[in-house]
Amino acid sequence: MKNKYLFYSIVSIFITGIAACSSNNEPKPKPIPTMVASEHVDVAWDVDDLSASIAGSFVPVLDDNAIFTADSHGHVFRLDDTDGTIINEFNLKRKLSSGTAVSSDSIFVTTEDAFLISISKVTGEINWQALLPTIAVEAPQIGGDIVVVKTNDAQLSAYDVKTGTLLWVYQRNTPPLTLRSYNSFQVIGKEVVIEGQPGGKLALINLTNGVPIWENYIAVPKGSTDLDKLTDIAMRPTLRDKSICVASYNGKISCLDAISSNITWAKNFSSSYGVLVDEQNVYSVSVDGIVYAFDRITGARIWSNDILQYRSLSVPAFLGNNILVVDYDGYINLFSRENGKLVARFASNLKEGTSYPIFDNNKVIIQSGNGYIAKITD
Repeated sequence: MKNKYLFYSIVSIFITGIAACSSNNEPKPKPIPTMVASEHVDVAWDVDDLSASIAGSFVPVLDDNAIFTADSHGHVFRLDDTDGTIINEFNLKRKLSSGTAVSSDSIFVTTEDAFLISISKVTGEINWQALLPTIAVEAPQIGGDIVVVKTNDAQLSAYDVKTGTLLWVYQRNTPPLTLRSYNSFQVIGKEVVIEGQPGGKLALINLTNGVPIWENYIAVPKGSTDLDKLTDIAMRPTLRDKSICVASYNGKISCLDAISSNITWAKNFSSSYGVLVDEQNVYSVSVDGIVYAFDRITGARIWSNDILQYRSLSVPAFLGNNILVVDYDGYINLFSRENGKLVARFASNLKEGTSYPIFDNNKVIIQSGNGYIAKITD
């Protein structure tokens, strides 16, 4: 389906043998009330040299004061974090489906003809390429000397960063109907991978050998049709203080013990955006664009704000004491962590959906579907 307000820009339904459909009966966002911004946002710099690309597939990486990213036309960039100046640009002359991951000397991207390729940071020459079982639209990730990639058949594969040797494969049976996800796993350090799967299951996997440490259902598919049973985890799980928090589409938002996998709390919820966790709360954006805060210990709802409902929001990020989201039209929005109030809204060039954001409390680096990359500061 192409209804952007139903599944939004970071997921799309993948149905083998069934044509995509569209509808004119989309819910309409309500007008944004006139507001006086109480917080300030600076776009420190933005760069428009990238080609338009699938918004969720190309994730910037910050490495040694440089930003690495790529676009679907085969361009790979190294930018100065300070001012956005392009330090290097390599043209692979191949269509790319996702990127980027970065090791000490290499950059990793995937291609539309289903290869994982490693290129030199210095010369842009291809070090090696490995044939994947199918196309990968999720950016690869690095843990130590291992690069991990997830393909559209929900297979997780690990390769040696130096040689491209396949080290292990992890895959489970998938339902007949799944969401196409752009951010559903997270490499943690050099030890584990947390992966969200179709059907509502979460797995903690040993990064060295691909053996699952545990697998647990966050939400159980329900309903009489395949569409009703869509309960996929289509976001990166978040680890904090030995607790993993995650949400599923058409299912639940949950926090669970990272050691035992026991669920601490769970609430009915539907999201494919992502979760943020601080000392007090868990924050997430529902599939229809409502921003929520839940108590990190009990799961009790602290606040919610529907002012941007149906505006197709980005994966949320922290910026200072606020939560930043970018809507489909390029507006940067800040919500107070304390009470959920919209405290700033500014226009930007970041339109047509955005990547998974790279952030700390002082900055957010984000790439958009229309070919911009920007650094946002408070």
